[in-house]
Amino acid sequence: YYLLRVEPFTTAALQLQDGRFDVSDRLFHSVAKTWAHCAHSTNDVKELIPEFFYAPHFLRNDNRFELGHRQDGGLVDDVILPPWARGSP
Repeated sequence: YYLLRVEPFTTAALQLQDGRFDVSDRLFHSVAKTWAHCAHSTNDVKELIPEFFYAPHFLRNDNRFELGHRQDGGLVDDVILPPWARGSP
């Protein structure tokens, strides 16, 4: 889920989904939205991975994968960070 933008996880995700990325609305695209879903739904359980603390490259779509558009029309590209991140990484 979190490492979709980093190889070899990209290739594994594509193999799992018959050569296409999963539905764009299910992909990791926003730290704040992921937090909100986990905090308010007992059906959505995720653990922070170590990369959150030392490898911010997993938040960027440096390989320019076409991850699609969400139902609200938003492009899934680099992960949207919360305001307190001040544009990091």
